[in-house]
Amino acid sequence: MVIEKRLEAILGARLRDKKRIENAISTQDRLRKKSKDWNGAAEISKWRESR
Repeated sequence: MVIEKRLEAILGARLRDKKRIENAISTQDRLRKKSKDWNGAAEISKWRESR
C-alpha cells in the first residue's frame, strides 16, 4: 500500500516534469522563430557605444 502510493507520487512527478520541459521547449522554439536574425551581441555593443 505504501509502496504503491510512493510509486504513484514518483510517476506523477515525472509526468509533470516532462510536461513542464515540453512546454519550455515549445516556448523557446516559438521565440526563436520570432527573433530570426536578431544579434544580441550587436545590440549590447550599440548600447555600450551610445553611453
